[in-house]
Amino acid sequence: MATNFSAERRRLCQFSPSAADCLARASADGRLQLWDTGSGALRQEYTPSAHLSATCSCLAWGPLREARNEHKKKKRKSDQMSALSSLDIVAMGTTAGTILLYSVVKGDLQSQLTGGHDDIVNCLCWRAEENSLFSCSDDQHIVEWTVTTAQVKCKWKADRGPVQTISLGPGGKTLLSAARTIKLWDLEKREVLLSFTGHASLVTSLLFATLPPPTANGRRKSVTNQDAAVDGLYFLSGATHDRLMNAWQIKMKSKEKTAVVSFSLTEEPVYVDVLRPRQKDQPAHLAVVTRNGDLHIFKFILNGRGKKPLTPQHTIQVATQGGEATPTPLPIIAAQFCQDLDTTMRIAYGTGLRPAFERINCSSLEKHNCLIRADPGRSAITLEEDAGKVKTPGKAKEVTVLAPGHMTHAAAPSSKKNKKKLTPKDLSIQERLDVISTDQGQTSGGDATPRADTLAVLLTQGLQSEDSDILQRVFASANESLIRNTVQRIPMSLVVPLLKEVTRRMHGRAGSGMTVQWLRAVLETHTSYLMTCPDVLSSLGSLYELLDSRVATFSKLSRLQGKLKLVLSQTSAKEEQQWQFSSKPLLSYRDESSDEQDEAMEDLLHGHPDSDEDWEEMSDMEAQEQDGEQPEEEEEEGSSEEEGSQEEDGSSEESDED
Repeated sequence: MATNFSAERRRLCQFSPSAADCLARASADGRLQLWDTGSGALRQEYTPSAHLSATCSCLAWGPLREARNEHKKKKRKSDQMSALSSLDIVAMGTTAGTILLYSVVKGDLQSQLTGGHDDIVNCLCWRAEENSLFSCSDDQHIVEWTVTTAQVKCKWKADRGPVQTISLGPGGKTLLSAARTIKLWDLEKREVLLSFTGHASLVTSLLFATLPPPTANGRRKSVTNQDAAVDGLYFLSGATHDRLMNAWQIKMKSKEKTAVVSFSLTEEPVYVDVLRPRQKDQPAHLAVVTRNGDLHIFKFILNGRGKKPLTPQHTIQVATQGGEATPTPLPIIAAQFCQDLDTTMRIAYGTGLRPAFERINCSSLEKHNCLIRADPGRSAITLEEDAGKVKTPGKAKEVTVLAPGHMTHAAAPSSKKNKKKLTPKDLSIQERLDVISTDQGQTSGGDATPRADTLAVLLTQGLQSEDSDILQRVFASANESLIRNTVQRIPMSLVVPLLKEVTRRMHGRAGSGMTVQWLRAVLETHTSYLMTCPDVLSSLGSLYELLDSRVATFSKLSRLQGKLKLVLSQTSAKEEQQWQFSSKPLLSYRDESSDEQDEAMEDLLHGHPDSDEDWEEMSDMEAQEQDGEQPEEEEEEGSSEEEGSQEEDGSSEESDED
């Protein structure tokens, strides 16, 4: 999705025309709120049926309607409600590609425009002369709608990429559109008259800074030629991640299509308003709200090309009063010049669900101004009884009030004198905590796990009252499924306070494992909502630095652990080698002995393989063999002796004959 955070913030909050003194704001969950800038009260609130699946992506106030006789005859309830009497319609673009037309007079949806876009609607602008509406989308198309019939009048492809913003030219004959390149369109022929390049990122703001000069009678010239209607006029543009706003001049016959003047900012613009000069020699006033919540006011005369970027004449910041706590910046979310008073403007600021409004006299401002104001987010939103347009869901007569624990244990013992039973509303927070402790003690033998709805009510009360005891008991839960269900049940308005509380606990006592589970559940469940909240950047930034510092030594410890394991494994291997003997001898000596001795030694070392019976038989046979061998040896000895004696006798006989 190409639409970035800054563009969404700029288009989800818009002042009404100066005569109405009203601010339209779309909340993160898709609700439309109309605030009275005079009293700061919420006048109307509307929740679309598909506000979660198709949230609001841009807003545009319709043209002021003429006062009718029937409304003049009716008696108005209050002067504050008269601020809405001149308003008629607020157009809301959605992420699903549809456009909702909300009727301020009826306090309900008037019609719905469908079938024109296939992707998120990025910007809307009205064409009051023909009662039509222009819209641009990420589907690269621009659509002109007929509001009375809720039908597409014409549709054409405007760019190769997502069309981010559009602005209708004076007279309603030309239209500016922008993605990365700014194009000037002829609405009758739907052709590109001029193209302007100069921004490196997506252009999110477009508006004309000058109007055609009036005639002698004070009226604007009626020009039929589209080229002459806008020739010589200036328009302003701002882009994402760009700290410069550019001013361009439309010259049909010139080839120069670059910016003539730039305006220096501290951050990228998110809300822009211009007070156009009434005469040619009068200066124009430009108010730019940046992403960090600062307001820059420029005073200039467009009469040619400038050499250096213009610096703001006034810079306004809003912060809370210091005292014991550190001052907290309150970002400015919108600013608008009062058309009847050239030196007066109104601003809206605040970070919570309720914005605050203030009128500022620019003539009394200095170069740098810091307004010390109370945080409107800490004060409760009070709706007056005469604001009947605020719709609240109906409630049945039989309502079960959800309270912590089982309320049967919290009720006083029944007696004849006192038959009045205590209701959940009659119990204080401390008594409800005692009820939970009593329930856990009485059900120690069974399942004492708290329920998610009970824990969600306790968490809501603890965050609203900032009671540390309640929060400590809630965060003591270690059941992962219970934590996830509890985080899903809390109201959307308490997601940011819950994240800040978890962050604060992470900073203290090195953060327990249960706190990490709560943090994980919050980020996994409400990631899409947190992306739309600008005030969580500081909390997430400090949390990221905390986690980064804690895991900075993890890689070093892991390497050290690996080296220690390697050294210990080598040491243990050497010790095992010292105690182990090899089965093969290093040196062997063989003596010249008979085979019988070798066989005997092998029998002694390895054991005889035969059985005991064979061993006995073998012993008997050996005995017999030994007995039979002795006479043979004796006979051999005897025979040898006889042969010797015979030889001696023969020799003696031979000697006698001689």
